[in-house]
Formats: sequence, C-alpha cells, structure tokens
Amino acid sequence: MTFKLVPVLALLVTSPALADPLARVEGVSDASLRAALETAIGEREAQAGGVSSALRDARTAADRARRLLRSRGYYAATLEPMIGPQQEAVVQITPGPVFMIADIATETGNDEDARATARDAIGLQTGTPLRAQSVIDAEAQGLVALHNSGWPDARIEDRRVVVDHATEEGRITFRYTPGPWSTYGEIERDTGPWNPQFIARMSPFTTGEPANREEILEYQKRLTELDSVGAADITLGPVGEDGNRPVDVELTPSARHSIETGLSYSTSEGGGGNVRWIRRNLRGNDETLTLSAGIATLNQSLLASVSRPHWRRFDQTLRLHAGLVSEDTDAYQQEEAEIGVEVTRRDGRRTYGIGPHVDWSRVTDAFGERDVITAAVDLVAGYDSRTDPLDPDGGIYGMVQVTPATTLGDCNCHYVRLEGRASTYYRLSDTTVAALRMRAGSVFGASATAMPADQRFYAGGGGSARGFDYQSLSPQAPDGTPFGGISVVETSAELRWRVRERWGVVGFVDSAMASSNRQPDLSNLRTAVGVGVRYYFDFAPVRVDIATPLDRRDGEDPVQIYFSLGQAF
Repeated sequence: MTFKLVPVLALLVTSPALADPLARVEGVSDASLRAALETAIGEREAQAGGVSSALRDARTAADRARRLLRSRGYYAATLEPMIGPQQEAVVQITPGPVFMIADIATETGNDEDARATARDAIGLQTGTPLRAQSVIDAEAQGLVALHNSGWPDARIEDRRVVVDHATEEGRITFRYTPGPWSTYGEIERDTGPWNPQFIARMSPFTTGEPANREEILEYQKRLTELDSVGAADITLGPVGEDGNRPVDVELTPSARHSIETGLSYSTSEGGGGNVRWIRRNLRGNDETLTLSAGIATLNQSLLASVSRPHWRRFDQTLRLHAGLVSEDTDAYQQEEAEIGVEVTRRDGRRTYGIGPHVDWSRVTDAFGERDVITAAVDLVAGYDSRTDPLDPDGGIYGMVQVTPATTLGDCNCHYVRLEGRASTYYRLSDTTVAALRMRAGSVFGASATAMPADQRFYAGGGGSARGFDYQSLSPQAPDGTPFGGISVVETSAELRWRVRERWGVVGFVDSAMASSNRQPDLSNLRTAVGVGVRYYFDFAPVRVDIATPLDRRDGEDPVQIYFSLGQAF
C-alpha cells in the first residue's frame, strides 16, 4: 500500500493547483486590482533556486505587473522587484493615480464626413479612465461605423496615445484610412445556371444606397444557404461616377443531383428503408425536385415534391407535393393518393405556414371498407432555436398545427384537428445533455368512428412511447385491435451522456396514451423506461434503444428494440 501512495503524493505535491506564485505582491490595498495582478504575474514553473533565481522571478513579475497596470490607466505606478525575508521573490507596487482621458480626436485624411462618422461611433468620453481595452473597443466601433456607412474598404492605422504625467491625463488620436466613398451599383454576375433576376432579388440592399459591409456579408450568407450553391463570393468593383461600385457575384454550384438513403428497424414496427433522388436548381431559381420511395413492414410510399425557396419574397417557400401511400397496421389498412401545396414563411427562428391538400383513400378498419375524400388546410406556427436538428444540445422547439377538414364519400363529417409539439434541450456539462419532449392533440367536431382512420390519434411505438407495440396505447375496436382516438398525450425525458468522441449512452422515460375522449384521463398514461447507445458520425448519430414497460400487462413483450438515424427527438 505504501508504494501505491507514493505516486499519488508526488502528484499532489507537483499539482498546478498547489504551485507557488512567481512573486508576492505588496503595497496594493485594492482587492480586485491585487487579484488581477496576481493572475497576470502567474505561477512559478519550477522550485526556487536561490537568491539569483528569486530576483530574476521578481523582475519578470514586475514586467508583467507593469503591463497590466498601464492597461488599466496606472501610468505613474512604481514597481520595485526585491528579495523577501525568506529569499522569495517580491514586487513592491505603488499604483498611483488612474490617468483620465482629456481629449479624443479622429483623423481620416481629407474626408471630413468619414471623420465625423467615426467620431460619432466611438463610445469613449473625456473624463473617464484611460484603459487599454476601452481604447481598443472604441477604435473597433469607429471602424465598424465606417464599414457600414459607405466606406467598406476603411482600415485602421496606428493610433496615438500621449500621456501627460504632469496633469495625469491622456490624449488619444484614432487614425483611419477610409478609402473611397462607395454606393451600390448594379449587380454584375456570371450566374451560369441561375436566373439573374432571382440572384439579384436575394440582395438585402438596393442600387444607390451607401455600401455596407454587413449587408454584403448578409448577401453572401443568403446565397451560400441556397441548396444549389456550394460557395458564394461577393466583392465590390472599382469606383465609378458618384461613388457607384458594381457588385460582383461569383457562385460555385453544389452537386446538381444527389441520392440519399435511410434505414430503420424496431421490434414493434419492423424494418424499413427509403431512398431519395434530388435534382437541384430546376429552372434557375434554386427549385428542388425530390422523388422518394419507401418500403417498410407497415407502409410503402412513392412521393414527389417541388420546392421554390424565396417565392415572391425572401424567406418564403412554395412547395408542391403529391404521393401514393399504402399502409397496413393493426388499426387499419389504407390505400391513399394525395396532392397539396404549402407556403411557409420564416421570420428568424419563427415559422408560419398554410397548406391546403386533398387525398383520396380506401380504408378498411373495424367498421369495414370505406372510400373517403378528405379536403383539409394545415395552419402551422413554429419556433426553433435548436443548435442542431439531428443532435441538439441546446435550445427549444415548438410547433402548433390547426387543421380544419371536411370529408366526402362513405365518411361524411367536418372537424378541426389541433396538435402541439414541444421539446427543450439543456447542457448539464461538457458531456451531458438533458432533453424533454411533449406532444398533445385533440379533435373537435367529430367522433373517432366518424373520422378517417389515418386522421385519428394513436400512441405507442418508436415515435411515440418506446417499449410498447405500435399503436397499442390507443382505444380499441370491439375485436381488440387498435382503433384510434380523438386526443393524445405523449412525454419523453432523456439524459444523454457523450462517453467518448464517437460513443454515447442514453437513459430515457417515455409515457403516452390516446383516448376516445376529447380531454384524456391522464391516469391511463402508460410509461416505459430504457437505455440506448449512440455512435456519432460527423453529420448525425446512429441510435440503438432498448425499452421495457414499467407496468407490463399480459401479452405485452418484455422489451422492444429500436434502430434509426438521429436522436429520438
């Protein structure tokens, strides 16, 4: 045991937390200033080596302390490196007064407008302490003002700071080279496959306005975010008459076509796979055509969609979609054809949308076979501040969808379907994230028996409550099969621990229920617990989860296993 303790004791003795300061500070009564000086002076890297070593440490500490004091306005401070009674390094400091700013001037050559713009933006005031960081920040404020007020090529020259020890004051002169006064000229571009008018409409500025570097960067960002653009470079051309400068746009296209695939499996829902073929920039306006096919145990689908970003205005997207879907679950069998259009508008982190759609379906459930035509309009409002949709470690997500619908054919009813989803993510440490999710929904105006089967609410399974069979937490038909309800409640809580760069583990609790009543009885909520493993690729994690019901009933499997891409929520 003695030999095992030796390395531990050695580690404690040499630990950085127990290291001695490079020198002791004396003469400073201000606690905050003293603490800042001790931090700036630092710690001794090696054990003391006699008087000569201690004096060398004291001189080094004095140099470091002098730089800190000057940066805080103590230009008259006196520092004396010396040896203490125990042959330790000591720095005797007399801080003296804090020097004040007596005058602030700006120089921009012969451009008086630029000088006034820079001076108005500088936040320093006379009569305030002459501190280095305040001077640096003020200088940057002046440069930003020039960049964003018609002088995008402005640059900083060496500033002058003159300190007067007799008056204990300082005078500052900020110096800039503003460059030519510039306004936006015409947008000139070799856009290749893009519509020139579309690229021009993406700009946040108009011809004739003063050039603004932030706007130029925003324009570049907007173009880079287009699916069909791999890279964008925005520059201003030479100065013309009246300061007009053409805006040169250079675009590099991304891959015109791509293919994406995905796989999933669970013991409750079976396996499945999908493939998507994507064609970008159909007609030069960054339109995207997506054709997808999915084959799974419970459903098969063929879907097509065309999206047009920035339709009629920036951050507004038009999407046309159509598809054929076949579903065969314990609750119903359905063959469906659907067509629709939606318009979504993004406002920062907020999203709003409207989407009318019509579907024709043949449904067989516990009440027999019915042919149904459904016309509905989805009204959606959402908020998303997540750091990453596939693997968030912070932020919140919320969505509310209201869908008024009417049906014709063998099912004739009118109803409004209301559904809300929310999730939040909180980083507990560098390696641990807590995640919470909730879903709630209700139907107004119709009973479950009057509605199309696919519009009812169901609970249970991988996307609802892991640990239970798919749709099993839903109201049942007389034959014992899931039938669906007109309300639903789901909750999930996860604790995600990133064990290594590529590996992580998860513990979770899922609860859910669907009800035939508009206001569900939460005492019927069923709960399962589970654990999972994550393997993190650069773009998203692959997850494997195993879950078991807390109150398992006769006929229920003891565990369910799930495999998919991305976090559960």
